[in-house]
Amino acid sequence: MFRSNLSIFAAACAFLTLAACGSSDDPVTSDPVADSTNSDLDGANPVDSSGQVEPQALIASISTDGNNGELETATPQFRWSAVAEADTYRITMTEAEGNSITYSAGTDACAGDDCSATPEIAFHDNMIDWYIEALSNGEVLQTSATDSYNTPLSLALTPETSNMEVCDVWPSIAYDDLIILNNIWNNSAVNSNDWTQLISADQTAANTPVASWSYNWLGENDGNRSAVKAYPEIIYGNKLGTHVSNTRAELGIPETIDALPEFTIDFAYSETFNGDVERNVAIESFFHDSCDVTGPCDIVDNRAYEMMVWVNNPNSNRPGDLAVEGVMIDNHLWDVYIKSRTGNKEYIAFAAQTPFTEGTLHWNRFVEWTRDWTIENATALDINPLTPDLCMAAIEMGTELWWGEGTFTLDKFVVTKN
Repeated sequence: MFRSNLSIFAAACAFLTLAACGSSDDPVTSDPVADSTNSDLDGANPVDSSGQVEPQALIASISTDGNNGELETATPQFRWSAVAEADTYRITMTEAEGNSITYSAGTDACAGDDCSATPEIAFHDNMIDWYIEALSNGEVLQTSATDSYNTPLSLALTPETSNMEVCDVWPSIAYDDLIILNNIWNNSAVNSNDWTQLISADQTAANTPVASWSYNWLGENDGNRSAVKAYPEIIYGNKLGTHVSNTRAELGIPETIDALPEFTIDFAYSETFNGDVERNVAIESFFHDSCDVTGPCDIVDNRAYEMMVWVNNPNSNRPGDLAVEGVMIDNHLWDVYIKSRTGNKEYIAFAAQTPFTEGTLHWNRFVEWTRDWTIENATALDINPLTPDLCMAAIEMGTELWWGEGTFTLDKFVVTKN
């Protein structure tokens, strides 16, 4: 993932077909939910050619503060009319490339005939299509008409770069102290434009949003088989100076290694695969020469080191050259890899000997092991040391993708600062 390529923030669907970007399908079309004999629905509703009843139209609106259709907040209030039979209401927000947010509210969102909710999940500056559904036992009773709004620029999502002409902004979703990023940094390594990758966040009113993504990076021979194509991810901290999930005071980073707070990462994930998939599941941090973080979208890129922890491994690819076997950290055995032979002296990766799908990692233990080991072995192994004055900018978790089709759901991701 440590690259000097200035195209790292290319637009996520710049080369996709309309179908790949989701542009050819109406994202708000609801499937019919009952046949004409269903007494729970109004018999006057229109019937489609299959004989099924279309859902009624739900009356919905959005808070109207703002000028020229652009709202003053990235998290507007939605309002809708109560439906007597409904037990759940679902708000769906979709941006231009098909990345989506869903938010589900219960009947406690309603007072009499009036309902409202303000999902604390936001897209970056973009045109958003939205609609609301009323459901009973998972079946759609009524669906609102589709409407749209422009989200404003948000500190958490606005790229601040000194070389913007080479960097477009990938779609991203922010909530709490986290950002989901549709990172497609190396899509040019694919031989066709038929790949897809989409991110989403799903939340009920009572729970933290669940991040997920779907992808199809085609077959093993549809591109450079040894090259990672993308790294859809979730970010805590400052991603290369372009995506900042909260302030340094709140997060504890960016901060120099010798002054880092203690960080623990609690995670759990699940996956599905459609055929042969080559991927890993990895947590990583970039370290910079300064806590004024910059990256490949800036004239000066001050990245100095990349540390990865692979909790799940691909079938054949490995991070680099094996340097140490069987390092015990957090009750797991890790093999340690470096890339000095390929000229990357600022990279280290831990690969789990036994992959796992949930757990707790004490992040500072990896940082401190890397600091001590690289300082001790820098000359012998022709690598650069991770020195205490370097600044850790973020903690990121995602899937490096080589090829194949699948989904990834991050059922839990909590970073705790002590």
